[in-house]
Amino acid sequence: MDLLRMAVDLEAPCEFGDLPGTGEGRKEAFMAHFRELQEPLEEWNEQVERVRSAPAALWSWYERAAHKRGVSEPPFAVGALIDRLAILTAERSRHGELGVHHALQMERFRDRVSGLERISLHLEGQNVARLPSEPATTIEQRSADAEALLQKLFDEAQRSNQANEIANSRDALLDLKQPLLERLAIHGSVDAILFDPACPACRTELEAQHAAEKSRQVAERGSGSPDGA
Repeated sequence: MDLLRMAVDLEAPCEFGDLPGTGEGRKEAFMAHFRELQEPLEEWNEQVERVRSAPAALWSWYERAAHKRGVSEPPFAVGALIDRLAILTAERSRHGELGVHHALQMERFRDRVSGLERISLHLEGQNVARLPSEPATTIEQRSADAEALLQKLFDEAQRSNQANEIANSRDALLDLKQPLLERLAIHGSVDAILFDPACPACRTELEAQHAAEKSRQVAERGSGSPDGA
């Protein structure tokens, strides 16, 4: 019970540590004595998984949307770009800022790659693209177009269901947290756990008692015979 309370407090899944093939049946034993906790614990675990899967769904959304908008390599470093935008979007979702417009911080730097001059585009401190500096007459427009493309991609993401799910899943988890902690505390205050035939630990203990009693009876019969005297 203490381990479950710790898991909930840390917003982690409630697990029982059953090892495959060992037949320990820790979860089965626990649920036999606390059947009323099975549904809330399962609901908690489902919600934890929802929270954990939300960022991956946002990353996948960015991958699809970037491909649809023609964001590809070269000139973009697609992996680094998606990571930076997704992390920023997730942070904004958790802080309830998706509805507030955010102008991406973008900077341009001239550098050389394999002896060729490039314009490196940095987004929120991350290098996300390298544009050929030639022809020089169009570099300004090409840089501006790339920046506008990334801003549109980011703005669209702020309105996506996947971005909102980051916050929604977290809020739903918090709604469950305190009530579940209170229920675990109440059940944890039980003075004694009674025998239940559905519990493998209880059955094992009962079988051990029967075996011990049988051994005792055999020993008593043996001690009363001439051979056992």
